[in-house]
Amino acid sequence: VLRTLHRPRSNRLSELYRYHSTGFSTDNNTRAMYLGEISPSKPNPLPVWAYYRDRGYVTARIETGCDDWAKEYAGNHFKSQDYSVGNRSLDYELSSPFCLPEFYPRTGNAFGNFKGPYSITARCLYGRYVHDWAFGYLNQLRRELRNQHHKGKHNSDLRRPYMITATFLEGHEGTGEVLRTLDKALAAFLKDIGNSGELEDTVLMLGADHGLHMGLNFAFLQNGRIEHQNPFFIMSVPEQLHQFAKNYQHIYGAEQISPFSANEQRLTTPFETYHTFRALADWPNVDVDNWKRSLFAAQKSGRTCEEAGIGASFCMCKI
Repeated sequence: VLRTLHRPRSNRLSELYRYHSTGFSTDNNTRAMYLGEISPSKPNPLPVWAYYRDRGYVTARIETGCDDWAKEYAGNHFKSQDYSVGNRSLDYELSSPFCLPEFYPRTGNAFGNFKGPYSITARCLYGRYVHDWAFGYLNQLRRELRNQHHKGKHNSDLRRPYMITATFLEGHEGTGEVLRTLDKALAAFLKDIGNSGELEDTVLMLGADHGLHMGLNFAFLQNGRIEHQNPFFIMSVPEQLHQFAKNYQHIYGAEQISPFSANEQRLTTPFETYHTFRALADWPNVDVDNWKRSLFAAQKSGRTCEEAGIGASFCMCKI
């Protein structure tokens, strides 16, 4: 289904084959992706969706693991009396239903093998897969946001742009079997967004913060460790933005090359994803620093893990 989304003159698909995680688990990788730093150097770090909201975007997040990302991964960088949800808040958020005890145990181990977001059994809530509830909310939100318009300058009819992130944890368990339950719903979502025309003006990113770090494959085999450190990442870019990035690279880049073709085989990380988010929020204006560090610019050929911000002990893409 993914390959059917590649539609030149409408939008183009590219996969990053050497996309490399920055740490073992979600902590380092999502901080790099949403904050731009693993260990925030400034007080009150704001996740990237706050950057979007400040620029007039509608922001939304779907979290199927009963997790408040800002509090869990950035809250420890605030003094308790200074911690404020307001300056990191979202316009729409879906997370609390996935904290209900039918799915997320209130007692015992919430991350066990037989119940909760890391369970090796099918993950259900009131007779439906957890991901079906998430996709239902996501699809309804997409349609409503695209149908909402307001009057702009000269009384023009405008639609507010939006930024939505959604997290699914079906791949986070040791057997690799639960992931199959997601296939049908994910395929339906991709077909719908492809056929709706949204990808003509919407960037779609689909990827993992890290690969599987549970089970026998990871524990005993080299390919398991490669999968863990080089997770899946694919991106669809509207034709207009794709052509702009190519032209910008030709004018200002050190190499006369398509940045999307180049980055498919170059070392990239969640840090570049962060700067891609930032560059998109500013588009059609260009912040040169964010742009050059984003996936819209060809990253350095022969880049080392040290240059990419990956610790030597965790580096898989050695030259």
